[in-house]
Amino acid sequence: MWLERTLRRAPVGRRSVFSALVLILPMTVLIGASAWILQGQELALHATIDEAVNALAPLTTLEFHLQRALNDELRAEHGEYVTNHNGLADSVDRIFTELERRTADPDLPMDALTAAQKHWLAARPAVIGLSKRVIPLRPDGRTPASASARAELTVTIQDIEVARTRLSEAIRASAVASAARQQRQLRLLVWTWAGTLAAALFVLTAMTYSIVKPTRELARMIRRLSEGDFSVRLDSNARDELGEVARYLDAMTDRLDDRRRALEDEAMRDSLTRLPNRRAVLAAIDSNLSALTGVRAPVSVLMIDVDRFKTINDRFGHAAGDDALVRLAELMRRALRGDDVLGRYAGDEFLAVLPGASHRQAYQVAERLCDDVNRWAANEPSRPSITVGVATNTADTNTARRLIAEADRALYRGKAAGGARVAAAGKGP
Repeated sequence: MWLERTLRRAPVGRRSVFSALVLILPMTVLIGASAWILQGQELALHATIDEAVNALAPLTTLEFHLQRALNDELRAEHGEYVTNHNGLADSVDRIFTELERRTADPDLPMDALTAAQKHWLAARPAVIGLSKRVIPLRPDGRTPASASARAELTVTIQDIEVARTRLSEAIRASAVASAARQQRQLRLLVWTWAGTLAAALFVLTAMTYSIVKPTRELARMIRRLSEGDFSVRLDSNARDELGEVARYLDAMTDRLDDRRRALEDEAMRDSLTRLPNRRAVLAAIDSNLSALTGVRAPVSVLMIDVDRFKTINDRFGHAAGDDALVRLAELMRRALRGDDVLGRYAGDEFLAVLPGASHRQAYQVAERLCDDVNRWAANEPSRPSITVGVATNTADTNTARRLIAEADRALYRGKAAGGARVAAAGKGP
């Protein structure tokens, strides 16, 4: 795939470092971000709790003091003894002063607090005037001062309750909004983790694939080489170490293939004349017999013997004899047909395979071959003539061994007749 090819442009070591960075850096950033977000949420929770305590506690305390003052006022009206309330009034004043300093708090209902403070100031003198004595009752059971103070205190307590309720609702709404924001942050964090892990897994998979795939291809190539298939090649365009190994292996395979071809050529060719050797020409006879017998086509062979070859070696030397064989092989190869196979059968013997040639056609080819060689050898003591024995397959001679034996017998009849001629197996052409 594209990513695998892109990764293979870099060495494996660099790829490994890149993959490690892709895995480690995002995880490190995410761990830090997760810790920061969770710590922020914890701080927000503490802030919400502190806000509830710091804002509601003064209002609750204030409401408690005012309720106490109202109760004492009622007790005083009924002639019961009450303590001096100077300290209580001072506490209420102090709480109001503290709440006034928090005007920057947007959740604090200052209008309700202002109204409550106004009513408190109206009731404050009566609260301070309470002492350890029985307040004389009027016929209606109340004094104007105490009734007014009780009414002011009641209104003050109601205003404080309104302020506390509104503040509680504001704190609750703030807590709900904070919880929703934290939920969104957590969902975003989870999706970020999932995306980062998916991306890291993808990169790790591509990294692994970029190593495993060429490794498998190398193993496949080595296996096919061990099976004798030298045509296999690898994609050696990659710039990594595996691509370099693939290039070395391709070059080695090319050399092995060249060596194999050279060995096969050495095994199937005569080193002097470069003609097919005995094994190759026998294989040609077998293959043609197998292929042409089914279609009832003839196969003929020419057994060729070099005349006076020992005399040439003795008189002119082995180098002259070798040269004569090389030139003779070239001359005979040109004289044969295109599909014919000429090979060196033994030291001074050659064998030609003529697929599809009838006995008469083979005899004619042999005569032409013999005439060409004899004209070439005329008046040249260092050039030998040839004697040719011709044989064509029949029902009795439909194997290479029998066909060669027939041609060989015809050859010796020609040699017995003086050589430099063509002799045919059977009764002649």
